[in-house]
Amino acid sequence: MTAAPAAPPAGRLKPELEQHAVWLLERDFGRLERPDAVLANQVLLDALDRGERERFLVWPAAEPRAVLYISTTGTLVPAGDPGAGAAFAGAAERAGWRVLVGDASISEALLDSYPRGLFRRRAHGREQRFMTVRTVPDEPARPSGFRRATYEDVPILTDFACALHVEDQMGPPLARSTRPAVRARMADSVARGLTYVVERDRRVVAKFDLSLHSRDRGAQIAGVFVSHDYRGLGITSGAVAAIARDLLADGLPGVTLHVRADNVPAIAAYRRAGFTDRGSWTLALR
Repeated sequence: MTAAPAAPPAGRLKPELEQHAVWLLERDFGRLERPDAVLANQVLLDALDRGERERFLVWPAAEPRAVLYISTTGTLVPAGDPGAGAAFAGAAERAGWRVLVGDASISEALLDSYPRGLFRRRAHGREQRFMTVRTVPDEPARPSGFRRATYEDVPILTDFACALHVEDQMGPPLARSTRPAVRARMADSVARGLTYVVERDRRVVAKFDLSLHSRDRGAQIAGVFVSHDYRGLGITSGAVAAIARDLLADGLPGVTLHVRADNVPAIAAYRRAGFTDRGSWTLALR
């Protein structure tokens, strides 16, 4: 009996292949037109722009058809041919990853191939919808009380971030000991001008963060939270449209976000803000 040929291995992204990898990502390995492909792979392209080549694996090593980015915080972002799933799974195990997010086809292939033993189950991947906008209509209008967050907002932003952690099914309520880290993250976002709020009756009732801001690769909206008493009033669609409108007017190529596939009200709000559903993504937690 003839043995099946071994699958090609993955390898580190070599300096001489970096520009080729950028070219592939800017075209999503031939699957998308360049503007949409840049947005689909904006996190990966931004990481390469920032000089993080050594945190990338490619498959196959000599002629890449897929890439895997392993961030310093333990986030995996795969892209490309799902056939890379098995080759990337071992590297993911060694990296001690915490979060995986990316196109559903290659993400699910990686999770299916991930090493499992007697007491280890397959990490559960939740479906997300990846949404983008490159042209924002004049409506909906900017909501009253919309502004950039200031340092004085950090305590309530920390509360919102902790509440969102539970509401978005990221895990159980955060322990008190973890709140300083959440507060520090929110303070850093505020200092960098990446968090927006909506204020009503002199109190903050909603927050919106940018997890990515790149003039070449676009921006990504994340951390959306609206107080329960203020939902259904158009705050989300108005604020998200305002953020996207300002970013696009500033010359960014587009704005993206991803949202739980079962969060019907949020998806509807993002559609009203001009966003288009671009397909299924996977978010997995370990």
